[in-house]
Amino acid sequence: MSTSAANTAIRIEASPDRDGGSALADLRRMAGAAPALARRHGWDYLRELGDGNRQDQLHALFAQGTEPHRLDGALEGLIVGKLFGIPEARLANPLLKINPTWRGKTFDAQAGTGFNRLAPIAALAMPVIAPGYRGLRRVDAEVEGFHFNHAGDTAAVAPFITVRALDYGVERYRNPSVRTFPIKRTRDEIVEMLPGLYLGRALLTMPSGEIRLIAYFALRNFSDERTVTA
Repeated sequence: MSTSAANTAIRIEASPDRDGGSALADLRRMAGAAPALARRHGWDYLRELGDGNRQDQLHALFAQGTEPHRLDGALEGLIVGKLFGIPEARLANPLLKINPTWRGKTFDAQAGTGFNRLAPIAALAMPVIAPGYRGLRRVDAEVEGFHFNHAGDTAAVAPFITVRALDYGVERYRNPSVRTFPIKRTRDEIVEMLPGLYLGRALLTMPSGEIRLIAYFALRNFSDERTVTA
């Protein structure tokens, strides 16, 4: 890795700015010379913002993202911080801290479809959380389910930028809409931070028609980080 890339990494870790602007600019410069390292530092940066409950900085970073034009294949997932904005978050957040369950998403770019990947324990918990949902299937060491269609669209809440929007309300997927797990009423919006690293947010349509932001999440391309050094 070049000396300039190493210096950039130090600046990102030592001086995160209020709105994330200079940190994101540093990451994007680093990505030109060391893309895997940039993804790793970007991932760690998002994790730190989530641990600090810095929703203001996550909002600012999301506003600087661009629409991903080629989401394809399996991506690793990270819930960034806590769920918020809904009463169910009080119950969900302690459970997520013990076992996040969610492992990422898999996209088919050509078909405009995809699904979520979960830990095996989801197959045991789902009959209790969302009785009647039959869309899960075990594949190797993961469980797949909660399918969606995805396409470019204007964000449903501010900032009204162009995003990759995930629609869980497609009837043929029969996603649950129970209070404890209202996936059918959820819309995910994803932007690209830098190649291979994405920031997403989950929006929930309430019974009143109000759209609430309830969570942030991150996605990244799988890579062998054993070959990446700071």
